[in-house]
Amino acid sequence: MHDIRVSIVSPEAAHYGVAELWAAGKLIGYTILEDTDLMLRIEPGRDRTPVIVGAHSLAQAIGQAEHLLKRY
Repeated sequence: MHDIRVSIVSPEAAHYGVAELWAAGKLIGYTILEDTDLMLRIEPGRDRTPVIVGAHSLAQAIGQAEHLLKRY
């Protein structure tokens, strides 16, 4: 299973709670704030195949996203 890399592209994106989640060089999803709750949107692959990620890696990535977003 590939590690998930978290990135925040700008302070403006961070203001809206947007952190991108990347695995194997592909954007797999992003976070966004809705009613003060951090939501996760998982994007389908370009070929419409399912996106499969490890639960442990995903939990760590979401935790990292929350941490990074709080710094902005």
